[in-house]
Amino acid sequence: MARGRPIDLHGPLTTFSSHSLKHVFAFSEVRVEGLETLDYLDNLQSKNRCTEQGDAVVFESEVDKVYLSAPPKIVIIDHEKKRTFVLRKEGLPDIVVWNPWDKKAKAMPDFGDEEYKSMLCVGAAAIEKPITLKPGEEWIVKQEISYVPSSYSSGQLDPELIRRMHTI
Repeated sequence: MARGRPIDLHGPLTTFSSHSLKHVFAFSEVRVEGLETLDYLDNLQSKNRCTEQGDAVVFESEVDKVYLSAPPKIVIIDHEKKRTFVLRKEGLPDIVVWNPWDKKAKAMPDFGDEEYKSMLCVGAAAIEKPITLKPGEEWIVKQEISYVPSSYSSGQLDPELIRRMHTI
């Protein structure tokens, strides 16, 4: 495992998130798989704890959720472009999924009015359970995003094939 530069943290670290922007083009054709039946905190409903009911996360309006105790691998499938992004994580228990949709995008000064249509933020995080480091302790985390040049479901991804894919 490649190691990045250490981050100097003093005292407890309450939350951590590493978001990844994915450029996608037709939300009706995009799904995030691997989060089904998980509990999540819905930031649009005062962090209300809910359980994912769908077989995948799809996008029809604003989304701002923290999926708790997520598996080490999830996939973002863009059926229109026939591509799949695989997110693998270590040391970070949660996954954040966010898109501001139209109204919030228009209210963000550094975000174009229509940019919400071509981005999706998905990333590993530690939100629910605080991470506390004592002086001299290390906390090593890893997030890897790979590209598969065809659409698959999360159950069909061969781990050996993914290891050979280029990291984005």
